Amino acid sequence: MTSQVTIAKKKSKRGLWPALGLGLIIALLVISYAVAPAVIAFSKANFRGFTTRGTDPQLVHWLFTIIIFLVLGATAALIVALFAPKRAINVKESDLAKERVQMQEQKRMDRVRQRKINRQMKDVRRN
Repeated sequence: MTSQVTIAKKKSKRGLWPALGLGLIIALLVISYAVAPAVIAFSKANFRGFTTRGTDPQLVHWLFTIIIFLVLGATAALIVALFAPKRAINVKESDLAKERVQMQEQKRMDRVRQRKINRQMKDVRRN
């Protein structure tokens, strides 16, 4: 059984979320672009098979920028998903109404069944 009480919904201000998301994307792109040369140098120093000979340095810089951006974006998305506020209760008014109708129907069916059992018991006692 559930109660017929509705919980007041707290209106959260989400109007600035798209602007914050765009700001986050721009910040991650700037960080990725700035960090890419250091990551390229680190890769050249630590991985023997990594070489950029025959490749345009600007192209390598942009490729590393994209890779770093994707990694930072995935990390940011994971952090946002972990700390995003969750709804306290997820019940719709229509679901409550349907459940109430089902409970009333079940009570009615129980009463009918009980009457039938009582009649049968009455007949058994007479015989």
